[in-house]
Amino acid sequence: MKIIFPFIALALLPCLASSQVADSLAGLLKTARPDTTRVNLLNDLAWELKFDDPKTAILHLDSALVLSKKLGFKKGEGNTLNYRGVVADIHGESDVAIDFFQRSMAVREQLGDRKGVASLLNNIANVKENKGDFLGALTGYQQSLKVREELGDTARAVRAHYNIANVLEKLGDYPEALDNVFFYLENTDINEDAEGVANAWNIVGNIRTETDRYPEALEAYQKALDLHKQLGNEWQQASVLTNIANLNDTKAEDLMDKDILVDSVQGFYENAISIYQEALLIRERLEDQSGQAEIFNNLGYVLKNFGSFYEKKGDEALAEKTWAQTEDYFARSLKIREELGEKAGIMEVYNGIADVRRRQKRYPEALDYTQRYYAIAKEINDRKFQQSGLKDFARIYSKMGDFEEAYKYRVQYDELRYSTFTEERLVAEQRREAVYTDKKKQQEIEKKNREIELQDAKLRSERTFRYSLIGGAALLGLLALTLLRSNRTVKREKQRSDDLLLNILPEKTAEELKAHGKAKARRYDAVTVLFTDFKSFTTIAEQMPAEALVAELDECFRAFDEIIGRYGIEKIKTIGDAYFCAAGLPEPTTTHAEDMVRAALEMQVFMKQFGEKQRAAGKPVFVCRIGIHTGPVVAGVVGQKKFAYDIWGDTVNMGARMESSGEPERVNISEAAYQLVKDKFQCVPRGKVVAKGKGEVEMYFVEGDTTSV
Repeated sequence: MKIIFPFIALALLPCLASSQVADSLAGLLKTARPDTTRVNLLNDLAWELKFDDPKTAILHLDSALVLSKKLGFKKGEGNTLNYRGVVADIHGESDVAIDFFQRSMAVREQLGDRKGVASLLNNIANVKENKGDFLGALTGYQQSLKVREELGDTARAVRAHYNIANVLEKLGDYPEALDNVFFYLENTDINEDAEGVANAWNIVGNIRTETDRYPEALEAYQKALDLHKQLGNEWQQASVLTNIANLNDTKAEDLMDKDILVDSVQGFYENAISIYQEALLIRERLEDQSGQAEIFNNLGYVLKNFGSFYEKKGDEALAEKTWAQTEDYFARSLKIREELGEKAGIMEVYNGIADVRRRQKRYPEALDYTQRYYAIAKEINDRKFQQSGLKDFARIYSKMGDFEEAYKYRVQYDELRYSTFTEERLVAEQRREAVYTDKKKQQEIEKKNREIELQDAKLRSERTFRYSLIGGAALLGLLALTLLRSNRTVKREKQRSDDLLLNILPEKTAEELKAHGKAKARRYDAVTVLFTDFKSFTTIAEQMPAEALVAELDECFRAFDEIIGRYGIEKIKTIGDAYFCAAGLPEPTTTHAEDMVRAALEMQVFMKQFGEKQRAAGKPVFVCRIGIHTGPVVAGVVGQKKFAYDIWGDTVNMGARMESSGEPERVNISEAAYQLVKDKFQCVPRGKVVAKGKGEVEMYFVEGDTTSV
């Protein structure tokens, strides 16, 4: 479990109630007249009591609300409603908190208090984020950012970018999350907000981990850890240490998925255990029960994976011994979580125990714990663990020889998995997602449009001036020639602007955007996506000057652009050293899979030639993996100011997994793509290959075109 640190509005920052301050305010309240001063005293006293005595705090706030309305004291009413929302949120009443925040916002809108409105939008987004409503939170943060920018509130606008990055990271929208978090880092003075900078580097570490950039992830986490140590933030130190331990576990699991059983795998597991224990000492010192339970659970998970490492190496005794060690950690985590009533945490523990039992081939017990965590997942509506439960049911029943039950649960698993990506859900998500990609391109378009507008104004001014001063046919002819030349300049600039727009968007989408100011999202039932990535790019990047690295990468991507252009394939985006494109949109085609595979083979031919040139020049050699998958997507233009053409759906995720599960210099395709191209290309079955987050998936290597045989 990754740990993140959101920026919270002032009204939600925890502060210790001072009994002396509370006593002083209570004394003043006894003699206060029923006027606006009394309202403010009631609010201030409630604020001091919000943690330790919420019931009394609520009584004071209710009195303040009645008095505010009686006096017509709108400012006091708005503050009271806001404080009431804070108390509700602190004590776990999320829906009640949102209701009070919305009522407070309505009052502040009446008062024209836009700064207060921005703060309440942020507060509502905080609550929604804590509830797991990330799309709702993203909308709130985006709206708050807009108001902050309009008010010129630069510092809080910058912090809004951090919160947006935080949510986008949770939604898996990593490129846009990085755009926002680096915007925050670039515009924040570390001396003024060192803690915020540390938290931002923690987000960067999370994203780098998810995108398999492990050295960069560790570097980011280390920056966060060093800053928190300087600040004396022990809780945050423990959280970053937990993320670093998770990173070690992830690196080990990646090697395990590829059946690479080298000593470094054992080293990663041992490092993870050691770092978890370091974080645990801090949690114990802080008496953080929930944090301790989380680390106990993580230790159980890493040990069950460590046991599988020994099993794969053929050391059954050591595997059983390691799995037995998980019992203590899971039991300690479960005890705390049951005492705290943390249903989600209990569910996680049951999931871990079920997985250990399955690996130990104790299938009836594995089934029992799976039923337990699946029941909680349904109760709290956790779709991720419901999906995991259905998958585990299918696997366990299959191992027990009950193939009819296994098939039943596999069907339910597939239905739940793909229902997540229905058109309605995808369209709703893309409407809400705030993205800030291709900023420079968009800025160039906006700059060109401004230049065109200025040119038009200049022409109108010149026309008026010249007609008023110049007489005679000859001079009018000269004027006409001048205007013609100026008009040609405007047309050229307009053409350049249109060309730039077409460089970002498909032609049909660009025309729709220019005509209507927006472009509708569209669902495509069959599209083929391609991802590329360069092997050991991070290591290569460390060996080359930045300018040379970018030049080499640019040469590759320009070649890719030219190749896909010949096949009518649409480039979606580049993400670092990854290249992402799609065939079969915006105009559907029947040859999208075939076109994409041909383009992929040409890309690999280019890369081999390019690699030979690099080798001859004594440079590090770029070696490319390519992955291809076919399936449904939703495509559209996202954002309002800084738009980009993008696509969404599980097809995209699976395409990325085809790349990461492939091999250098090969084109790896999924079963769905294979079925469409098997008569056109020589393909080598790979069988079921473990794809990160997808389980076992049928894959094929494309060897060549059958027409060339």
